[in-house]
Amino acid sequence: MNDKKKILLLTTGGTIASVAGAQGLTPRRSDVMNRELEQLRTYYDIQVRDVMCLDSSNIRPEEWQTIASCI
Repeated sequence: MNDKKKILLLTTGGTIASVAGAQGLTPRRSDVMNRELEQLRTYYDIQVRDVMCLDSSNIRPEEWQTIASCI
């Protein structure tokens, strides 16, 4: 039986998952996050779902609705 607490991490590709590019930060998918979360998976059941791949400054009400429906 798995007694680990469950965490669902919804990513939007923005600040946390961004990587340095030629013109500043570039949004990325969750592969960046998955590497960083690997050691936490010892204690938690973590699922990462890419909702979109946008910088947070580009997220508008339409994207907010997408995020809300995923929650």
